[in-house]
Amino acid sequence: MRFVIKSAIAAVAVWIVSELPFDVVVTGGENGDWWHRPAVFLVIGVLLVMLNAVLKPLIKVLTLPVQILTLGLFSFVIAWFMLWLTAWITDKLDFATLTVGGFWKTLFAAVVIALVTGILEAIIPGAKKKD
Repeated sequence: MRFVIKSAIAAVAVWIVSELPFDVVVTGGENGDWWHRPAVFLVIGVLLVMLNAVLKPLIKVLTLPVQILTLGLFSFVIAWFMLWLTAWITDKLDFATLTVGGFWKTLFAAVVIALVTGILEAIIPGAKKKD
């Protein structure tokens, strides 16, 4: 259940970023029923959560020396990479596509997604891992 909640939160965060001027565009689901557009954002949210759960810890371990040298600021680049990788994977899909702009705008979009996700996970019950 927590995966579904985190995916919905990520979908909302991607939707918010797509409305801001960060050159993040989500295409797909425009000509269908009312639920097609939210389903596109949910697919992108599921993909983003899966990549963050599986690939991000591995990348953080592999880049640990760079993380230490930059005092943790390299984690912004890792967040950018996760967003870029999500866009690359969705480019292969027919029904949902996430398009990102240049490096800096995508970096700021990744930071905003992380902030919105963190705020929503703190507010919504069941989203945080139980201790």
